Amino acid sequence: MTRLAHIADLHFGDEDPSLVADFLTRLPEAGVDVVVVAGDLTQTGSRREFALAADFLAAIDPPVVLTPGNHDTPLLDIASRLTRPWRRLQSAMAAHATPRFADNDIHIESFNSARGAQFRLDWSLGVISRRKLAAPIKALSESPAGTRILTAHHPILSPLENRGRARTRRAPRFAQQIAETADLVLTGHLHQHFACPVDTGARTSWFVGVSTAFSSRTREEAAGFNLIDISDTHFDLHRFDAVEQGDQRKFEATGKTRLERQ
Repeated sequence: MTRLAHIADLHFGDEDPSLVADFLTRLPEAGVDVVVVAGDLTQTGSRREFALAADFLAAIDPPVVLTPGNHDTPLLDIASRLTRPWRRLQSAMAAHATPRFADNDIHIESFNSARGAQFRLDWSLGVISRRKLAAPIKALSESPAGTRILTAHHPILSPLENRGRARTRRAPRFAQQIAETADLVLTGHLHQHFACPVDTGARTSWFVGVSTAFSSRTREEAAGFNLIDISDTHFDLHRFDAVEQGDQRKFEATGKTRLERQ
């Protein structure tokens, strides 16, 4: 069995230090094999925030698979957003994370659904392009691993059905192709836990979201993360939520869901 930790929307710069410390304490105790970070490491894309995120990732022993989020571009540096939106992210994270991971059991690929700028008013929304998706889809389709996993920041399928903050451009067009290639799709952005199945005929692919890991920018749900146990027949999805304990917040296990693969 392989165990993943699925976190997103860390938002360093607006993080709760007690939740960061609690997560790092729990990680080795949980026996996690790989950590998937589905974007938004920072709040404004500043060098200070990336330094905080780098220190956090450096404290993690298992391999880390990382994909960018819309908050990981410099908020106020428009020139950089237009020409080099990911330079700070790549510089700060290069020593601590990778866009892919593979062993005999699982193969994880990431792709970038965020943009520094767009031809629409809300630059925070996601975009799927055929060009950026092609390489990870090819790698997963050719992988001999028993479980193939794709991660991106923005939702591809979610309970919001591509409305509101879940309006990821071209997601409906590519969702079926992704489901036919990936057994598990891990995303963030919505600060919401969910698991949406797609029946491909041969099996079921699961699109899984997660709340913000450490930020005070919660919406309807508390901060939280997922632990996912992978077996040949199903995924066990363990949900953790932040709860108040005195003057600090800690994570507690709040639910377990069995996601059938067949």
